[in-house]
Amino acid sequence: MIKFVSTICFLLMLAACSTASSPPDEPLQERYWRAVEIDGKPLAQSPGANEPHVVLGQQQRAHGSDGCNRFNGSYQTDKGLRFGQLASTMMACPPPIDAQARSFTQALSATADYRIRGKQMELLDADGKVRLRLEATFLK
Repeated sequence: MIKFVSTICFLLMLAACSTASSPPDEPLQERYWRAVEIDGKPLAQSPGANEPHVVLGQQQRAHGSDGCNRFNGSYQTDKGLRFGQLASTMMACPPPIDAQARSFTQALSATADYRIRGKQMELLDADGKVRLRLEATFLK
């Protein structure tokens, strides 16, 4: 009987040690948020191409790239997440990069809220629809 109880205790301790906890959520600010999906469509990353991303700084300033042009501007987090007017370079980009860049910019403009789970962030529009799915990395 003692052997049986010892075995049960050992198995319970082993199970407690192997329980995987979910990783902590990344902070919103001071992360390089790389776009992985726009409006439900996964992004195809091309070698050597700029990747769409956004960095949200401590002073309510945002900057990044839509995959073609660089942008910067403001954002607010008092009620969800909203981007202010974004200034952008105006380079011409070949298809399909040009369409992807427009979609990324439109999704940022429509952002009303966000949700972070681990290393993933979703930008939501006013209806709660996921417009952008991003993945956090350290600042590049």
